[in-house]
Order: sequence, then structure tokens, then C-alpha cells
Amino acid sequence: MLNQIALGTTITFISIAFGAVMWWMLIRLLHRFEAWIRRPPYAFKTISVIVFVVVWTMLITTFGIWLWAIVFSSLAIFETMEEAVYYSLVAYTTLGLGDVVVPKDWRLLGGMTGANGFLMFGVLTAMLTDTLRDMRRMRWTGD
Repeated sequence: MLNQIALGTTITFISIAFGAVMWWMLIRLLHRFEAWIRRPPYAFKTISVIVFVVVWTMLITTFGIWLWAIVFSSLAIFETMEEAVYYSLVAYTTLGLGDVVVPKDWRLLGGMTGANGFLMFGVLTAMLTDTLRDMRRMRWTGD
């Protein structure tokens, strides 16, 4: 039990740390393009930034899913990598279909996958909201 909690906590920490670094990189990148964002026309630039940030958040989510899948695969919890990725995707997004499940001996780790995804979706929602707020700030102060 303790080994699952320790491993799950470590993987969750790595996932969140990766998300934080990626968020920091995103902020730096957006500030680098602030002068461009401030100039009209705004609609194209706003849409471009939103699409870019959504793709960025998808990359962070994909990293978390693959990180869990690699852990499940390296522990031989699933027979194939496809099963490990599928389970990680379903658990990380907290969908939890139940058609593929971890063995009873590893169920705490399975639950921690869902908790990690739940936390990351909160962080990613904050990132999207913060980006939209920054876009409006840049546009309003740029007029």
C-alpha cells in the first residue's frame, strides 16, 4: 500500500511540476509576443493565441497520460502499451469507464491517476483563464 502511495505521489508531483514549467514557459512566450498582440487586428491574434494555448494544454495533458501509461507498462500491470495508455487516458480524465481496470493489488495507483488528472484539469483551467485575462489586458491597455 505505501509503495503505491509513494509512487503515485511521485508521478503526480512530476506531472504537476511539468505543468508548472510549461505554464511558466507559456507566460514567457506570450510576453515575448506582447507588442504584436497589442497591435490591431485583434480578432485573428486572439483566436490564434487561444488555439495555441489549448494545444499547449493538450500537450501537458498528453504528457501526464503517457507518464502514467509508462509507469503502468513498466510495472507490467497491463499486457500491452495500448491498454496502459487507454487506462491512463480514461482514469486521468476521470471518465472511469471500467472496461479496463487495474488489478486489485494496484487499485490505489489507479485511483491516484484519477486524482492527478483532476488536479491537473484545475491547473489547466486556471492557465486558460489566466491567458484570456492577459489577452484582454494587453488589448485594453494597447488601445
